Amino acid sequence: MKLFLSGIFVLAIIITSSAGATSPELQKFKADYANLDLDLLNNPCEVADVQNFVYQKDLAKFTFTKGTFYFLRFVNNRPTTAIYIGTGQAEIEIPSHVERNSLRCIAKTGAVNETFENCFIRFADNLDELIKAKFPAQQSTLSWKTFNTAKQAQGEVFFKPVIQHHVDNYFELLRSVDEQADDGYFWVDFNRYVFTYDPNQPEQFRLAYEFEGGDFAITEAAILQNQKIGVYDDMAISNIAYPTTCIEREAKFKMGGQDGKQIDEGQADIKLIINSDSAKYVSLFLDYHLKEDSIYFNNKPVDYLRRNTFNFIGIILPEYHYKGDTLDFRLWYKGKDFAQSLPYVDNPKASIVAFELTVPDGSNYYLPGQSEAKDLQGRYQLIEAAPDRPYNKFYFQGYVSGADTTQVLSKIGIPLNLIRLAYITKYNFTCFVPPNDQEVAAVGAFNYLTDKLGAPPAAFEVFISPEEGKGMPGLAYVPQVACISEYEAFGGMDLIAGTGIANQWFGGALQPATDRENWLAQSLPKFLALLYVENSRDSRAYYSNLFNRSDTLLKIIERGWDLPLATGNRLKESIASNKGIWLLHMLRFLMFDPQTQTTPKFYKFLQELSVLCNSTTFSNSDFVKLAEKYYGAPLTDFFAHWLYGFNVPEFNVEYSFVQKDGQYYVDGNVVTHKVDSTFAVPVIMRVELKGSSSDESVYLRETIKAPQATFSLGPFPSEPKKFVFNEFFSVLSQDNVKKK
Repeated sequence: MKLFLSGIFVLAIIITSSAGATSPELQKFKADYANLDLDLLNNPCEVADVQNFVYQKDLAKFTFTKGTFYFLRFVNNRPTTAIYIGTGQAEIEIPSHVERNSLRCIAKTGAVNETFENCFIRFADNLDELIKAKFPAQQSTLSWKTFNTAKQAQGEVFFKPVIQHHVDNYFELLRSVDEQADDGYFWVDFNRYVFTYDPNQPEQFRLAYEFEGGDFAITEAAILQNQKIGVYDDMAISNIAYPTTCIEREAKFKMGGQDGKQIDEGQADIKLIINSDSAKYVSLFLDYHLKEDSIYFNNKPVDYLRRNTFNFIGIILPEYHYKGDTLDFRLWYKGKDFAQSLPYVDNPKASIVAFELTVPDGSNYYLPGQSEAKDLQGRYQLIEAAPDRPYNKFYFQGYVSGADTTQVLSKIGIPLNLIRLAYITKYNFTCFVPPNDQEVAAVGAFNYLTDKLGAPPAAFEVFISPEEGKGMPGLAYVPQVACISEYEAFGGMDLIAGTGIANQWFGGALQPATDRENWLAQSLPKFLALLYVENSRDSRAYYSNLFNRSDTLLKIIERGWDLPLATGNRLKESIASNKGIWLLHMLRFLMFDPQTQTTPKFYKFLQELSVLCNSTTFSNSDFVKLAEKYYGAPLTDFFAHWLYGFNVPEFNVEYSFVQKDGQYYVDGNVVTHKVDSTFAVPVIMRVELKGSSSDESVYLRETIKAPQATFSLGPFPSEPKKFVFNEFFSVLSQDNVKKK
């Protein structure tokens, strides 16, 4: 009990310290916010005994067979909390293929059909009115027995904003209370599941699962738009109507700190357009390391709530605004160790950005599109940057210590400015990379990728930073302190430099439609680096890297951590990049020409992909259509598994050399495990004939379908001496191959 009350005290402190304006409306909102966290023991409540009450909430159906509802925590004379003690049934269908796969990965089932003995509900819809219309309610107080039952079942532990949620559940609930919609906010915890319906989120339906008993956080297992919208098809699931779109961001920062990467004084303007029918509550996000001082709307203080550990900021506008209206916000903040310096919204659509940096005299800062530094007649200089292109995420790099640049021209004449920091060259680091080695790798990667992809978008010169940072057109990161010997078998400095340089094409300027496309940004630069390694060294380093990634993926799958690539931010970045790299590798060999043993179509695909991703908003569907364009046929089965599905197939192959009518064949049988019965994928096979060398092998492609498939390769003019199933490791799989 003491711990519970202590949590309430901390909650109040956090909210008070984070509030901006102090209008009567905000004061009431804060009081209601605190009420949502009141201790339930002996709390006034309404009690209703129910029998066979069915409640449908979007795709979720709850049958309360026999038991008692306790309604508590009243706001505006309506309860916001319900405890149900009794028997019941939860039935939830997942009509989306990719989200059903996500649920299977996490909860080992494609649908929910659970009996429960109690559940905890937070709501702002008409649940209480529907129940009280059928079953009389009595005034009472919550007893110790009922309270203890709810606590033992963990009750509302996953609702409380003490865990880093994407949004503040308390804010979202009160927002829905104020809007007084029958189809309002609904959150329920039953068994190991948590179901949330939030009408104000871009995707309203969220089903989460307690992956391991006693977890302090839940794993989001399925996220969908509501039934009314009904967008469930894999190829359309990125069609999300975000409530707002950011169209412009402008920042003025005074930089400081020992490393020059601290915002001492920050001001940022963000301009939004409303996409929903109306809006009085707006969600903004700012890296939680950056602590806001105040927020203005249309040059006046605005009400808002923010917690210290959340990126989320809930803004309460003075009045309703409507579809097509423009909203202007100004935020003042400061801090360090931030991932992004600018505020943002859920919608990842790229926006125009502009910066003014006031920096200590003698320091060096690098931003895409920056001007010459201007002396401010003191200890500071002014740096301005206004890139021509929009950005989704924007990063800059700064150094307090002095820096020199060595300029090298690329093959197509773009200046490559290699930054040299005095402190790096002065000290004897254990893993110091000689400047020449760094330069050769960086310039080599840039020239190779220019040959394959064309000039990087909007980069007329490129600064190459030797310290950790994020890459985008005009700013690359190629370290000068790196233990490359540990990576030598995988590509060494060529791999590291290639990854940093590839962000010139696929970095912060990409324009994904949703976070479901994040896998591409996480994997493409690393895959392009592998192509450079293969070119600069040989194929052994390329395949060593692939094998290492496949080993990691197989371990992840064994632990039950796998998810479809198209689940977006729910997939850990390391998993997304490993799976994404293998998808791109497999796509490369889908476009492999067995006759010429080359992949020209694949490089043309990458060229057009670079243009697509940097010039317009793109979705997974756009990626699939572009791949099919260069492959020359539909790739429905391929992407259904590798982009929207999960698991790695196991191929058990038996083959034999057969002679028929004076000619020779390779006959085989493949039994496929660990994937569903709809799985099908083309596999490259190689046959080496007697009297020939491996260079004169015959390459063929056969589609292998689960659960069992046969193939017959040939006829061949001479007897085969060697057969290779899955040549070039054209499919990520576990292969057991033997000759009969």
